[in-house]
Amino acid sequence: MSWGFHYRFNFMNTSTRYNYRDHFFEHGHWGIKVRQTLVALICWLTLFTPIVITSATYLAYLTHGRHGHFFWHYTEGFQELNFLVIFLTFALGMIAVFCLAMGYIQFQRSRGLVNKWPLFDITKNHWELQTAEKFMTARFGAEKQRQNLRNYTVKPEQNLAKNQLKDVIANTNMEADN
Repeated sequence: MSWGFHYRFNFMNTSTRYNYRDHFFEHGHWGIKVRQTLVALICWLTLFTPIVITSATYLAYLTHGRHGHFFWHYTEGFQELNFLVIFLTFALGMIAVFCLAMGYIQFQRSRGLVNKWPLFDITKNHWELQTAEKFMTARFGAEKQRQNLRNYTVKPEQNLAKNQLKDVIANTNMEADN
């Protein structure tokens, strides 16, 4: 079933343009627009209905019925809500500390006061992409040929075994290390 979202990415060749089409925003396609809008509205209602009910009941509990509306009156529910308020306040405090710490570290990195460490080895990643491309070219033909074909039938002897590409890259890494 298509939801109107089509994309094509090619990570091996960075000069390739990334194409993106969303039928929702194109002219016509009313069925997709109506269906996706209804699904989005149902999802938002599913999210907000319990929040509104719980908030109105908790507000009525805190104000002794002057504000809000009691959807339930049992004590365990209010004890659970008190616990959730305390727990969520603690969680938000921890998130705030984390965000402030990460923001401070990034600020220090941007000023050059802290060493910048790479998240991954760029040359190793580039070398692995080249190794994978060499293997695929030997197995299935040139990259341009593979990209320009609309239909390609893989011969039984061309099928890849489970984790074969990963093993080829790992074995080549082992050979390069020795």
